[in-house]
Amino acid sequence: MTGILGKTITEYFNDFLSTLAENSGLLFWKGVGILLVILGGKLVLDLISRMTARQIKKSEDMPEMQARRVQTMMTMTRSTFRYIVYGICALMILAQLGFGNAINNLLLSAGIGSLALGIGAQSLIKDVVTGFFMMFEKQFSVGDYVKLDDVEGTVTATAMRVTYLKNFAGQQIIIPNGSIGRVINYSRTDSLAKITVGTPYEADTRQVMEVLDQAVKAYAEEVKDILVEQPKIQGITDLADSSVNITVVCRTLPCRHWEVERGLRLAVKEALDEAGIGIPYPQQDIHLKMEKKEGSQPN
Repeated sequence: MTGILGKTITEYFNDFLSTLAENSGLLFWKGVGILLVILGGKLVLDLISRMTARQIKKSEDMPEMQARRVQTMMTMTRSTFRYIVYGICALMILAQLGFGNAINNLLLSAGIGSLALGIGAQSLIKDVVTGFFMMFEKQFSVGDYVKLDDVEGTVTATAMRVTYLKNFAGQQIIIPNGSIGRVINYSRTDSLAKITVGTPYEADTRQVMEVLDQAVKAYAEEVKDILVEQPKIQGITDLADSSVNITVVCRTLPCRHWEVERGLRLAVKEALDEAGIGIPYPQQDIHLKMEKKEGSQPN
C-alpha cells in the first residue's frame, strides 16, 4: 500500500525504526529521568503522609477539640501537598519530553489555566477558596457530626476541593466545598433530647405526669454522665385527635441526644405499663339515625 508521499507503509516503519535507533540513547535517559521524577514525587508524598499520620497519632492524647483541629489541619495539608507535587512532577515530565524548561511550562500552564478559567473552571477555584475559608474559620473539624445543606454525617476528611462525610448507613458522601451553603455543627454545643408521649384522654393526666416524672428521673440516674441537665416534664403540649401529648426534654452532651431519646422512650413505656396506663389509639363515634316510614311504627 502506497502512502501519501509515495512511500509504502513498510518504508515509513523502517524510517521510524532508524530514527528510534539513532536516538535510543537520548530516549533511554529521558525515560530514566521521567521514572526518577515519578519515584521522587511518590517519595515526597509518602514522607508527607507519614508526617501527617504521626501528628494525627499524637493528637489522640490531646483534648478532643484540639485533636479534631489537628486532624483537620493534617488532612488539609496532605491534600494541598498532593496537588503541589502532582503539578511539579507534571511540569518536569513535560520538560523531559521536550516541551521546554520548567519556567516555560509554568507559563504555558498559566496560559492554559487562564483559558480554562474563562470557560468554566471557576467552580474549581471556588471549591479551593471555600475549603480554606471553612478551615480557618473553624466551621467544622474531622470527627464532627455536621449537616451540610441537606446532607448530614460525620466528617472523615477535609481536602482542598472536597469534604468527606460518612452517614449512619456507612456510605461515604463527597461534597465539593464550593457547593456548601449552610453548615450545622452538632458537635460544638450541647444537644437537646426531646420526646413526645401520647396518653389517652380517659387517663388522669396529673397521675400520668407523676408517673412520667418518676420514670425519667430514674433513667437520668443511669445515664447521668452524658446529661447536662435533668429531664423536665413540660406538660401538655398538644391536644391531638386521639391523645393528650406530653413532652419531655433534657440537655445532653453533643450528639448523645439520640441515645437518650431511645432510653427515655423505653423507660416511659415500661412505667406506663406498670401503672396500667394504656397507649392511645384512634377512636370514632358512629351515630345511626333511623328514618320513620309513613304508616309504620318506629323501631
